[in-house]
Amino acid sequence: MRITGGTLKGQILKSGFAAHVRPTTDFVREALMNYLTHRYEITGATVLDLFSGSGIMALEFLSRGAASVLSVDKDTKNIRYQQVISKEKNLREWQINKGDVFKTLGDDTVTYDIIFADPPYDLPNLVQLPELALPRLKPGGVFVLEHRPGMVFPVPPVEIRKYGSSAIGIFIP
Repeated sequence: MRITGGTLKGQILKSGFAAHVRPTTDFVREALMNYLTHRYEITGATVLDLFSGSGIMALEFLSRGAASVLSVDKDTKNIRYQQVISKEKNLREWQINKGDVFKTLGDDTVTYDIIFADPPYDLPNLVQLPELALPRLKPGGVFVLEHRPGMVFPVPPVEIRKYGSSAIGIFIP
């Protein structure tokens, strides 16, 4: 895995995250970051990275100037892996929390400029994420959800971008 843009562009990450993790591909990350860069302000943004897995999306946002990223994942191996990377790269703006994403969305009252989620595609309550995440956005914010193409959500996305076996739903309040 390599970071696709920004100040950390080209840096390659060693493996070490949990085997069940499906990191967002380089192609999708680069396309998504280009899309967001042209429509939303990443520099100085506060970002919530849900189901953070390898932490690659947090690194993409930080590399492009996000003020802070909070990554949430329930897997201890993923959390340790992200903590090692954060320490190696001296990323003080990266907060890493072990926890349940749904509990985090329900309990926390902090709002963010950008929320990104890359849940397991077979997660039973995946379709509930937009309605839980949208109230946590600041005015002008965006919720980005990676999912299987063809999914239908109770709160429809304003746009869906398809990339092979992945789709990115763009939700705004």
